[in-house]
Amino acid sequence: MKKMIRQLVNKNCADLEQSNKDFEAIYKIMFRLTDNVLAETNDGYEIQKYTYGDVQKRIETTSAALHARIGATHGYVGLEMENCVEWIVAFWAILRSGNKPYLVNCRHPKTLSDGILNTLNIQYVVSNRPTELNAEYIDINTLTEAVPFEGEFENEIALSTSATTLKETICFYTGKEIAAQLLNTKGVLKESEGLSAFYHGEIKQLAFLPFYHVFGLFAVYFWYTYFGRILVFMRDYAPDTILTTCRKHEVTHIFAVPMLWHTIEKKLLKQLEQKGEKTQKKFQKGIRICTALQNVCPTLGAKLAKRIMREVTDQLFGPSVQFCITGGSYIKTSTLELFNGIGYPLHNGYGMSEVGITSADLRNRPKELNQNTVGKPFTCVTYEIQQDGTLCIGGDSMCHARMIDGEYIPTGARLETGDVMECNESGQYIIQGRMGDVVIGENGENINPDTIEKQFALPDALQYVVLGIPQESEEVLSMIVAIHPYLALERMQQLMEQVYAINETLPMTSRIRKFYVTYDELAPKTAIKVGRKYVLRGLENDTIHLIPFSELSQQLQEIPKGEVNPQLVATVRRIVAEVLGIDETELGLDTHIILDLDTDSLQYFEILSRLAAEFDLQGTVGENEGTDTIREFCKYIEEHI
Repeated sequence: MKKMIRQLVNKNCADLEQSNKDFEAIYKIMFRLTDNVLAETNDGYEIQKYTYGDVQKRIETTSAALHARIGATHGYVGLEMENCVEWIVAFWAILRSGNKPYLVNCRHPKTLSDGILNTLNIQYVVSNRPTELNAEYIDINTLTEAVPFEGEFENEIALSTSATTLKETICFYTGKEIAAQLLNTKGVLKESEGLSAFYHGEIKQLAFLPFYHVFGLFAVYFWYTYFGRILVFMRDYAPDTILTTCRKHEVTHIFAVPMLWHTIEKKLLKQLEQKGEKTQKKFQKGIRICTALQNVCPTLGAKLAKRIMREVTDQLFGPSVQFCITGGSYIKTSTLELFNGIGYPLHNGYGMSEVGITSADLRNRPKELNQNTVGKPFTCVTYEIQQDGTLCIGGDSMCHARMIDGEYIPTGARLETGDVMECNESGQYIIQGRMGDVVIGENGENINPDTIEKQFALPDALQYVVLGIPQESEEVLSMIVAIHPYLALERMQQLMEQVYAINETLPMTSRIRKFYVTYDELAPKTAIKVGRKYVLRGLENDTIHLIPFSELSQQLQEIPKGEVNPQLVATVRRIVAEVLGIDETELGLDTHIILDLDTDSLQYFEILSRLAAEFDLQGTVGENEGTDTIREFCKYIEEHI
C-alpha cells in the first residue's frame, strides 16, 4: 500500500511539474482516479460513499449551470459552506465557470464578512443554505441543469485570516502557489512514514478543519484529495460526534488545532481524577511504558501502545488512527506527551494564512515529538531568523498578495511573520511567541508573555492569557483566567492557589504582577486561539469584565465552607420551580423534590432533562444517582460540567 501511494505521489508530482501549474491542471490530475472513493458521510445509520468520478460529474454539471446563471465574470464569487461534498463541488465549479471563489469564513461576524464581500465587489454567494450576507444567494442544489459552454478555468482564489483581531485581511493564491504546496509532498513522504500510513488498506482523513481556513484547505483538502485519498465528513462538531465518526469510519489521519487536543486531554484527565489516585497512577505508568516502547520502535510501539491503553483509546478515536498534526497556536507539552504516549503520533506544524503550511515536525519518536518543535521548512520555502528573533519566510508557496483593510499589498520575495522563533542544534524550529505581544518589564527588559504562559497548566480554566495591561504610564504584566460561572467554589480557590504557586517558580523579573478572573470569553467564537489584541479591545470596550484574584478570594471567604456556588444554586432553583410551577422560595437547598413536593416521575424526568440541556451535559442529570435536592443537583453538576 505504501509503495503504491509513493508511486502515485511521484507520478502526480511529475505530471504537475510538466503542466502549467494552474488550477485546471490540478483539477485534471486530482480527479483522474474516478473509481477511488473521495468522501464518506453518515446519517447516523449508514455510511454513504462518493467517488472522485461521482463528484467530478456534479462539478461539470454545476459549473455549466453556474456559467449559464452568471457568466464568466472573472471576478470573485462567495463560497459559504461548512465542510461537505457540496463545498468541493462549489469550489471547482466556480473556478471551472470562469469565476474566482472567495472562501467565506462561516465563523466570522456578519459585519466582517460583509465588509470583505464589499471590498472584493462580490455580487453572488453560492451556498447550501440561505445566506445572511449582503449578496445574491445561489442555492447549489438548484444548479442542476447543464448547458454546454466554452470557457477558461479561472486561476485565483481568496481566503481570509482566522480573525483573531477581527481585522479585514484577505490572501490571494494562484494555482502556481497551490502547486508548490502539493509538490512538497514528495519530500515530506520521504521523511515521514506516518503520513502515508494506512489501516485495513485505506487512508482516511477526518475533515475536521474548515476548508475556508488555510490549515484545512492545504493540509486536509489539497494534500489528501490530490493523491486520491478519502475525506470523512461529520454531521456536526460535537465532541461525541467527532469520536464516534472516527471509530465508525476507521479514520487514520486527524489534523486539528490545539483546542481539540486540549479539550480531549482535559476531559480524559478529569475522568481519571474521578476514578481515584490508584487509576491515575496506573494510567501514568502505562504512558511511561508505551512511550518507552515507541522510542525504541515507533511504528510497532504505537500499535502496542493502543493495545496496552485500549481502555482509553476505545473511548477516544479507536485503533485506526495512524498520524495526527496540530497547528495554529501553542499546544501544551503535556498534551503531546499524552497523545504520543497512548499511540496517536501527534506532530506539531507551522503555517499562516499568508504563507500556507510551511513546516512540520515529521520525526517519529515521542522523545522527539514531545520537544514541541514545528520541524524544518518544507522544500518550497526558506526560513530566516532576523536580528530581533522574528521569523522571515520566503519561497514559492506564499500568497502573491494580500488586502488589508482595503489596501492591496503584493507579498514580495519575503514575508515577516512577527513570530519569534529559535532554531535548535538539530535544525528544528521552536516558536517562542509573537513580537507584538512583548511586554517591557520593570527593569526595562523585554518579557515574552508566551514563554510565561507555557509554564501554566490549569485544568479548571476555560481559557487563560498572560499579557501587558496598560495602567497609567506603564504596561503591567498580568494574567486573566476565564472560568465557568458555575465552577465549584473549592475549585475556584484551588485554581487561584495553583496560579500563585506556579508564578512563584518563575524568575523574579518574569513574574506576573496582577491576576484576574473573568466569566467572559477571551476569544471570539471565530478564533482558534486567544488573541491578546482582542482581549485588550474587550477590556477597553467593557465587553470583558475582570475580577481581581484578591476580590474573588474575599468573596469566597464570606461563603461558609462546603456551600455550593450561589450562581449555580440560583439557576437550578429557577429551573426546578418552573417545571413544578411553584415559587422559588418553596425550594430550600435540602428540600426533597419527590417526598416533600409530591413530584411525579414525568416532572422529575423533565427536571433532569432541563438541567442537562442548561449545563450542556450528556443524557440526563444524576438519573439513578440519588439526586433529589437542589444541593445534590448542584454537586452533581459541579462534578460533571
